[in-house]
Amino acid sequence: MTVCAETTPRSFVLLPMGTRRIAFVADFVVKLASPQRLQNFPHKTPWISGVIVQHNRIVPVYDANALFNEPDAPERRFYMIVQWKIGESRDLCAIPVAGECELVSTGSMTPAKPDLDGQRRFVAGLLLMGRDEIEVLDLNEMIRALRATGEPPL
Repeated sequence: MTVCAETTPRSFVLLPMGTRRIAFVADFVVKLASPQRLQNFPHKTPWISGVIVQHNRIVPVYDANALFNEPDAPERRFYMIVQWKIGESRDLCAIPVAGECELVSTGSMTPAKPDLDGQRRFVAGLLLMGRDEIEVLDLNEMIRALRATGEPPL
């Protein structure tokens, strides 16, 4: 008799990011927020383009072009509010989205292929969507790297 391992289906939010699509585990996506006025302030953090206010909270807006090493994107349609957690620290950030998002449920993601220069260490895994391999990003690891180095990780 064999025992069959039961896998819990996971959901992912896919979004366009410049010339490619990326994904986040849906459990960390808090909401999709309509576009609003981006508040700018003087700072030296290259991956933050400003802040927005969500439910009386100030939420930093990550500059997706700088963070994900993509060319300038068209005008944002909305913000994806994402929760991250490192140790006991937990907070929200907003990622501008210029195109359509898609919610996908799948049984599993394949492990990310190792990369010799470490650039893919922020990729939790890959979703196979037809012929496309979509990177599922690990926002916690990206933010940890940003805090440690001050430089965008990708």
